Amino acid sequence: MSENLKAIVIKGNNAKEKDKNILLFSLEKGKIWVTFKGVRGDKAKMKYAKEQFCFGEYMIEEGKFSNVVTGVDIIEDFNEIAKDIDKYFEANAMLEVVQNLDFESVYQRYEVFMALLNGFKILAFHKSARLAVLLKFFLSVFEIYGVKLYSPKCAGCRAEFHDNIYINHQVGELVCEACKTYQCEQIGKGEFNLIKLLSTMPYDKLPNFPEEVGQKVLKILIKNFYNRFDKNLKFVGILDNI
Repeated sequence: MSENLKAIVIKGNNAKEKDKNILLFSLEKGKIWVTFKGVRGDKAKMKYAKEQFCFGEYMIEEGKFSNVVTGVDIIEDFNEIAKDIDKYFEANAMLEVVQNLDFESVYQRYEVFMALLNGFKILAFHKSARLAVLLKFFLSVFEIYGVKLYSPKCAGCRAEFHDNIYINHQVGELVCEACKTYQCEQIGKGEFNLIKLLSTMPYDKLPNFPEEVGQKVLKILIKNFYNRFDKNLKFVGILDNI
């Protein structure tokens, strides 16, 4: 049986002589492992289609031991991402988030795929503040999975925020001082305002912001991700710089 999948390359590992196993994130089936035969040769026709971040339509044949890629139409290779160290690590971090997600519905799979694709387009072809795309992607994932982080009102008493604001990591919501619990962490007005802006703006209009504030928001989102999904994120290369 054969099928065509629109997919983005997440990661890969070498196999046998010149083969390579690739983890794809596909629009149609979610995450799926496939094998490229002989793709590590210098003259291999599909050698660029195996690279991380590559987006294309992959033709898959069901083999005896694995799904084999028989052809690829590359839609966009996003090779510009790999030329900038900050963009490279942001994109890697986004892929790590995807690896740690389970898709319980077609809606979740489709929306996460489109958020990832839109984020890659901004990273590759537009200027944006450092961490802006990664933070936007995080917030999009939270919304897709049913609990939008930003709200102008306390998730507990529904009063509008005025002074101290806290994030309840257990349920992933913002609360006021009167509703905080021992599981809550206070966030500054700068972090709150950045979360608000990123939550309400599309990828192509992401704002500039102080890098220090972006770093604080990233740490908040990573902790919130762990409590929502019970998954640790390593973000090799990014966290080391924070």
